[in-house]
Amino acid sequence: MENAQRPTMRSRKLGQRLRAIREERGLTLQQAARVLNRTPSSLSKLETGKRGIRRPALENMLDRYQYTDPEEREALFDLARNGTKQGWWLRYEGKISPSMLDYISLEAEALSIESFQLHLLPGLLQTDAYTRAVIECCFDQGFDPDVDGLTEVRMRRQQILFREKPPRFRAIASEAALRQRFGSREVMKAQLTQLIERSQMPNVTLQLLPFLVGGHGGINGSFSTLTTRDLSVVLVENLTTGWYLEEAEDVSRHHLVFDRLREAALSPSDSRALIERILSET
Repeated sequence: MENAQRPTMRSRKLGQRLRAIREERGLTLQQAARVLNRTPSSLSKLETGKRGIRRPALENMLDRYQYTDPEEREALFDLARNGTKQGWWLRYEGKISPSMLDYISLEAEALSIESFQLHLLPGLLQTDAYTRAVIECCFDQGFDPDVDGLTEVRMRRQQILFREKPPRFRAIASEAALRQRFGSREVMKAQLTQLIERSQMPNVTLQLLPFLVGGHGGINGSFSTLTTRDLSVVLVENLTTGWYLEEAEDVSRHHLVFDRLREAALSPSDSRALIERILSET
């Protein structure tokens, strides 16, 4: 039985692909609904990611569309299976934006993550106290954030780095992010110490972009690219929300910018040395 749902990245991507297959067959929504013995409304909801579909029904749909490519079919089955997956993050629905809920669900299954941070230290490497200090800045910006809840979300997200098969996490932070103080001197000392520790984890690579680099491709803002088994996306965040870049060209462009930033940044060992120097001055 199919289920109504909040559209997710995967359900939207599945719907877009099913719509493309239908249109490749020269079928209108109404014609396809008759072929599939469905209502046009239910098919429309499926194609817009608002309704899930289980594998037997999806197999039947692809058979009736005479869509036989085995690799593409399996990719669609993966999207359908994972599109409605439940997780701990749903406890926070209504407290964080739908785009962030969606991102966290993808992050939980990521094979690799690349993060460039212009003003803040990477979220997956932050301490509890640093995170709280960052969130509390929103009080000065007209917000009344749930500090405890949002901090808990950030700390729960970090557990992916410690699971049995963790993602490969590559992070680049500007020197400005390293020197910007959030919270007390003790908060920053603990944060810098944790950066050094986590940068030595086998699945983590941390590089710093020093001031001396000058202009660079990331000057317009922070971004993260995330890759799972079935998709790659870019997340761009601002003060109140975040949005995705899903097109292959956009994802490829951000991968290219990240590679250029890696080339310009200090090596991991030199980055640790800079953190240690700033820690001694803090």
